[in-house]
Amino acid sequence: MKPTSNLILLAGNSTLLNDQSKLFKPFDAAAAHGTIMAANDANFDQQHLSEPLTEYLVDFPDDEGLEALLEAACPAVPTGRSFSYRVCDDKEAFQLALANEDIREIGGEFPLIRRTGSQVDGRTDNKGLTMVLDNDQGGEDPAVQNRAVANIRNRLLRSELYRLEVLLEANDTNTAANWGPTNTAADPDGDLAQDVDLGGDARGTDSNTILYGGGAWLKRFRAMGPRSGREALAERSFTPAQVAQLVGADQALLSKFRYQSSATAKTKVVADKVYSYYTKKGAMMDDPSNVKRFYTAVPGGGMFRVYVQPMLKRTLVSVEHYSRVALTSSLGIRKLSVTYT
Repeated sequence: MKPTSNLILLAGNSTLLNDQSKLFKPFDAAAAHGTIMAANDANFDQQHLSEPLTEYLVDFPDDEGLEALLEAACPAVPTGRSFSYRVCDDKEAFQLALANEDIREIGGEFPLIRRTGSQVDGRTDNKGLTMVLDNDQGGEDPAVQNRAVANIRNRLLRSELYRLEVLLEANDTNTAANWGPTNTAADPDGDLAQDVDLGGDARGTDSNTILYGGGAWLKRFRAMGPRSGREALAERSFTPAQVAQLVGADQALLSKFRYQSSATAKTKVVADKVYSYYTKKGAMMDDPSNVKRFYTAVPGGGMFRVYVQPMLKRTLVSVEHYSRVALTSSLGIRKLSVTYT
């Protein structure tokens, strides 16, 4: 590779220096073997980006409910690759104006309120997976590729849900709850209503989102069996939405999804836990909430992009997206760790 004669001049101009066309010769199909050429995303996109498969993912039905659950549990916030957001600390919003400090004197100014939440710089991460399809097993068949990209997308969404659970787990206030027969005072919905209220005491606003793990939901069902009396037995058939209304939350979500935790075992993502916290649909970067899922739209406005790369006897199918699941406030996140003994 030979640098151009203007390299010294370019060194003083970072904008020009970032233009790799100044440092590499234009591509020559007749160039000698071994010549180093510049490669870039635009060339790769033009050659391997699959618009039909990308559009297929946009319209693909959310049969497993993964995308709907993730959007409800951790609402998406559109942003650029690099961004900044404010960590929410809403103490100022709930402070009383004591000693008549909110009264303006004649000729004076109103007292000032300044937000104290720290500003955090962030960046969406480029995430994706590639599946290798053997051509002898239909790797070049569009129908096979359709199933492959749907499978990859669900794996990516499942990973996002796992990241959310890790954030909640690391920042919650935990309470142990035994809903089994040895605890004659077991009250699953009462425990949850208390957590919603305690979260409000810490945050200033009651928790509006409940996230049940599949194991915790099963234990609630068992706790409200025949031994619990007629009233509890009636509540046994409640849906998550009805439980949310009962305890004063906007929504209760049920996660039954699992991941491969070892070579021989699968584990529930949320398991025997019930989280209560605050989310805001349609939020912007600085709107208060406990968690947000920042994402950068790919060209065309969607969340995912698909590439197909033909190889010798194989076809590589890749799905990518840009996102960052972030904790924007730890105030009021509560967790019930449920046992049944």
